Amino acid sequence: MDSRKDPVEIIARVGGVAQYPDDERALGVWMHLAAKAGWQVAEAADFAPDGRRGECGAVDIEGLRYVIRLGPRVRRLLHEVVDGRMVQRDVLAVAAWAEPIVTGESAPGWGS
Repeated sequence: MDSRKDPVEIIARVGGVAQYPDDERALGVWMHLAAKAGWQVAEAADFAPDGRRGECGAVDIEGLRYVIRLGPRVRRLLHEVVDGRMVQRDVLAVAAWAEPIVTGESAPGWGS
């Protein structure tokens, strides 16, 4: 059995609570974490990301393709002043993560 963390479990915490402006850097950070986890990962040059859908790129990992998404995904504790006192609350912060691109070849019986 493979002891590596599955690519869909790799979460790159790349930003705060505001929209993250650098898709290329987010993709690079995610790819670095995947390589560090032991995966052979290469950017899919023939993929055109759709930023409106939260895509920042795609990668090929040992025969399977994943789209890398960017958006609010991880919990972060926000400290802010409200009515003159410091309060804390949980908010979503920006992260990059992978989702498999399902095809008939990658998932027999499931793909389009």
